Amino acid sequence: MRLNLKSDEVVNLANEVALLAGETRTEAVRRSLEERRERLLAGSRRVSLRQFLERQVWPLIRADVAGMPLTREAEDLILGCGSDGY
Repeated sequence: MRLNLKSDEVVNLANEVALLAGETRTEAVRRSLEERRERLLAGSRRVSLRQFLERQVWPLIRADVAGMPLTREAEDLILGCGSDGY
């Protein structure tokens, strides 16, 4: 199956990426599209995570402790770390 690129800028960019990566132009375009797809999917997952936190988790946090920074000792206790750091 063929893809006809009608933009000199796109062709030049594909050539440059292929040269820098040491791969064919086809492989450079394929990898670029895969990487972009993953970034776009990750973005939608971040939105879903934030919505989950806003709706399900953050309402459970008491107002008097919300936004308070944790001390190093409190972080270690939550993570189960000992005085030696692990």
